[in-house]
Amino acid sequence: MMNLTTKTVREIALEMPLTTKVFEEFKIDYCCGGKKLFLEACRNAGANPESVLQKIDNVLEIENQNELEWLNDAPLSKLIEHIIETHHTFTRDEIANLSPLMAKVASRHGERHLELLVLEKTFAELCNDLIPHLLKEEEILFPYVEKLEKALKDTGVVPLSCFGTVNNPVRMMMTEHDTAGDLLKKMREITNDYALPEGACLSYAALFNRLEAFEKDLHQHIHLENNLLFPKAIALEEKVFN
Repeated sequence: MMNLTTKTVREIALEMPLTTKVFEEFKIDYCCGGKKLFLEACRNAGANPESVLQKIDNVLEIENQNELEWLNDAPLSKLIEHIIETHHTFTRDEIANLSPLMAKVASRHGERHLELLVLEKTFAELCNDLIPHLLKEEEILFPYVEKLEKALKDTGVVPLSCFGTVNNPVRMMMTEHDTAGDLLKKMREITNDYALPEGACLSYAALFNRLEAFEKDLHQHIHLENNLLFPKAIALEEKVFN
């Protein structure tokens, strides 16, 4: 069994991307709370560290660890491309598809299950936060990071920004990530960890299954930005300007 007690969950997730599957299972926050040491993160999630370590060992033995390792050394433009094509696209598609499904289930079952009405409102709040968040990344932050990379590699022309240092939009994006993480946790509390009531229809089950998938993808999305892209963007800007 590996000794990961001296590492943060951020470091573990970056070094071994498949461990994020285990963190999801034990509800260990590896994206917004990624700077916590492994033992502290386990304690906060109410998870037994030995059980988590054993599951990590099992997962790494069975599956191919190289699945996402290439992202650690990829150019930032490629990392950004992956984030947009994989996570931004999925988020937008699921917002468009889940919103009517949520409305359908809430309208049919909300009278007997009042928590669905709270869930619908919370999900709408999450969607309303995420849609402009994705745009700000794609139209402001990401292009600037790509220009920084190009300046260092090719042109030498330092890009101008409307926000000063890249630390400013990064700080804003991370704050918005924290808000999204809090809303995801609230949705889990509302649904008792997406536990289906007895006799739940297929639409009810589909909604909960897809909300869990939405949560997992958003966790991975935030992890790649908070723990990989943003620190590298800050370091890159310092290198360009110094």
